Amino acid sequence: MAKKSHALSVVVNQDLARKFEEASQKKSDIHDFVREFLVQFLSPDTKKAYIKDLKFFFDFLKSGSVVIGHPSEIKSFHFQLYRDHLLERGLASATINRRLVCIRSFMKWSVAARLIDHNPLDTVKLPKVQTESPTVAFDDDEVLRMINSPETSTHKGRTHRLIMVMLFHLGLRRSELTNLKRHQIVSDREHWVLRIHGKGDKTRLIPLNAYVYEEIGEYIAHLKDEGIELGPEDYVLQTEIKYKNDRPMDGSTIYRVVDRYARSAGINKAVSPHSCRATAISHLLDTKQVAIRDVATFAGHSNITTTERYDKRRKNLEKSAAYLVDYGTEKKSS
Repeated sequence: MAKKSHALSVVVNQDLARKFEEASQKKSDIHDFVREFLVQFLSPDTKKAYIKDLKFFFDFLKSGSVVIGHPSEIKSFHFQLYRDHLLERGLASATINRRLVCIRSFMKWSVAARLIDHNPLDTVKLPKVQTESPTVAFDDDEVLRMINSPETSTHKGRTHRLIMVMLFHLGLRRSELTNLKRHQIVSDREHWVLRIHGKGDKTRLIPLNAYVYEEIGEYIAHLKDEGIELGPEDYVLQTEIKYKNDRPMDGSTIYRVVDRYARSAGINKAVSPHSCRATAISHLLDTKQVAIRDVATFAGHSNITTTERYDKRRKNLEKSAAYLVDYGTEKKSS
């Protein structure tokens, strides 16, 4: 009697086989290594930022007739000269550090991937990040004038108002707002919250107060009246009312909205969507006296040092902690 074969019969997946073949091929260009480096990141925004920062570095090297084909060809003096170049351009220290940290991360990955034995960039010091935020913030009166400026009888006006309400009240980053989908508005422990996917692929919950919740609800109801009913995967901000957006609103649109209504409100200073975020953070720290750790959680800052940049109270000598030090050693008048 013939024995039954227990060998597995596997149908070859040609698409998967092609991917394995491509992955095993020898890399001959630095961009191949960059693509493999980026696989570890889930956020499209993170990937886009890293591609941009690495391109700046490689373009700088090319301008000096240095073409990199493999991570092992990147030397510490390349990194040092690039750092000095960025400093000479007068860029903000935070911007310079972000660009340099990106390159260091790529080299750190190269060590882990055994493409190089050590990271030659570890010996090069990064410039000290400024502790003050250069971002211009708005005062309370300016915030109210901007939010109330849009003509809400039009779809565009309603959208512009909601944009500013959410920027000023929730301190959202521009990408967090444009990528916000309907399913991210959820009920959690008897609170309506936004489930935000922020920097570093981190998720945070931002409770919606009655005012913001009502504004969002009115906007969604307005869309429904116009024949657009948002499903779970639809973007909350809808550019048109003739059809649903199949992609997020362009970030430059958010910038133009903030700039437009700042000017219409008579605000003549350089502003951006980050100005709205800075306003929300500094408002909580300086006006409402909220604990800095709570504000850091609200803003999605992984490091409390980042939040401290928005805290103007540090320069208020009248409220200095030095006046509170008291061990009962004060001299009593005779």
